[in-house]
Parts: sequence; structure tokens; C-alpha cells
Amino acid sequence: MLLLYNKLMLEDYKATKKDFEAIEEGIKTVWRPELDFIFERENFLKNIIIVSYDSLFIYLWTKLYIPHLDRLFCGLSDYYAYKIPHKIKLKDEWQLGWRTLAPAEPLDKLLSKRLHRSQFEIPKINGGLLTPFTELQKKKNVEHNAYVTRESYLATIVHEFGHIYWDKHKLWWYSNKKENIQYLQIAKQLYNRKKKIKTSFYFPLNQGVSELYAFCAEYSVSELFWPNHKQNLDNFIQKRLEKLIKEEQLKDLDREDSVLAPSRYPHDFAFVFGKIILSNFPKSWPEILTNFINLASAV
Repeated sequence: MLLLYNKLMLEDYKATKKDFEAIEEGIKTVWRPELDFIFERENFLKNIIIVSYDSLFIYLWTKLYIPHLDRLFCGLSDYYAYKIPHKIKLKDEWQLGWRTLAPAEPLDKLLSKRLHRSQFEIPKINGGLLTPFTELQKKKNVEHNAYVTRESYLATIVHEFGHIYWDKHKLWWYSNKKENIQYLQIAKQLYNRKKKIKTSFYFPLNQGVSELYAFCAEYSVSELFWPNHKQNLDNFIQKRLEKLIKEEQLKDLDREDSVLAPSRYPHDFAFVFGKIILSNFPKSWPEILTNFINLASAV
């Protein structure tokens, strides 16, 4: 009976002042000068839309002015806040986490058509409000779950900004058409003339580095401002690593993916290499993770 009550409570949940304050504090933290080394290229973050929702409204926070939407009071001086009414029953999975995507399709359809752009042009972050987020996290069967506090909620918002920031560098595919054509022309010339052409080249990074960057952003900001969340993360990850070590010892890596495979287990990959890179490069890790390794070559 209690479980049914809690489920109905979250489906019918209405946002409170503390929910709005938490989202705005998370956003405000991203712009603090202490994080300039993580988010150096501020223009990468200017068009982000932060989306949350309760049983009555979709809520948006953005630097973009969107005419014809109802405005909310916003405690951030350079942001607008909006609300859009809806009659959609919210699902638990929409509210227990945050993600760098448009909201679920039924909600996304209600957003202004102006906002239906690519994730590079107008990136979206969406997730549940503070109370549904923490209550649903508490129900998860996760030992030492680090995401049941207000601090963890704030850190999660910063984490998602970290994803957007890394993704905007477009490092996981050959995204520069001008450079691509140059590589094609160089290869063509080499096939035709077999003459060495001095050039440099690179191989794209695995997209799992996005998770690595986001984790490092979350961990760094927690070290600065939210020590309880940092300690909870440490406890959770140490327990997780004990399980991963046992799993890896039993794997046949000629036939199975390692527990470190970034495409299969991006969070575990980030837990391991995030701590290693933060320990060795506490201030320069953002530069390392947002640059290709260029291979100089006299072909």
C-alpha cells in the first residue's frame, strides 16, 4: 500500500520552491569562476536548454528568449525560465535521472518548434525535479547509492553540462569537412604519384570519453563544493570496483569485452580512468580530454 502511495505521489507531484532552487543552483555552479578550467569555452554552453517537469507543467531554463511561452520567476540573472502545461502521466524513468537528450517524446512534442534543432545547435538536458529524483533513487536496489542527496542532484546537473561541453568538440568522428577533403586529396595524390607528402593526422576518440569528461567534471566540482557527495561517490565506486575486479578475473578477453570497454560500460570506464587522470592531472585534464592526439608523419 505504501509503495502504491509513493508511486501516485510522484505521478501527481507538483514542483515546490526548493525544486526550482536546486535546479538553479546546479546551473549557477557551472558558471562559477572556479570551474572556468572545466568549461573554458563558454560559448559551447550558451544555447543549452535545461528541461524538467512535474504533473502539471514542463519547465525550461535557458539563455534563449522564447516568445509566446509563459514566464516563471528565475533566480538566475542571465537566464529565462518558462513553463508549458501538459496532461501527460509521468513515468518513473523520466524522473529518476538526468540525461543529455530532449525529454521523452510526449513531452518533447509540446516544446516550441523553434527548439526542435540538433543537439549541437540547441542542446537539451532533461531530468526529474529534486524530490522525485532523490525519492526514486532511494528505491533503486543499488548498494551505497551516491545519488540520494541534494548535493548529488546538483552534481548530476553539472555532470550533464560536462557531456554537452565535450560533445560540442565533435571529437568522435571526422567532423571537419575541410580537413576530410584534404585527407582524401592527399591519399589520392599518394596513390597517383607515390610521393611523400608531409602531413599530420589523427584518429577519432571513443565517444566514451564524453562520460569520462562528465564524470571528471562532477568529481572536481564535488571536491570543491560538495564534499559529502564526493565521499559518497568514493564509497560507491570502491564497492563497484571490488565487483569489477572479480568479474575481470573471470573473463576470457579473446571472446568477451573487458569491464573497461567504454562502448559497453561507459560509467565503469569513467570511474576507473577518471580517478587516474584526476590524480595525475588535477587541473589540466580538461585540455587533455578535449584534444586529438595528432600523429606527425612524413608519409
